[in-house]
Amino acid sequence: MRRRLKEAVRKSAGFAMENGHDYVIVARREVLGISFSNLTEQLAARIEGRQKPKSVSGTSSRKA
Repeated sequence: MRRRLKEAVRKSAGFAMENGHDYVIVARREVLGISFSNLTEQLAARIEGRQKPKSVSGTSSRKA
């Protein structure tokens, strides 16, 4: 499972990865039962949906 997931991340999620950062991806057993193409599609869609917009400089969401 680990090898399969690593390859899926390399192929479909590399666009979201930044050098010098660590990432944790938790797999479920269901991953073993789906096709590799379905896995890469779902992984890319999940990561694209999690992208947070960068804040505009000079603004902060933290309470003072």
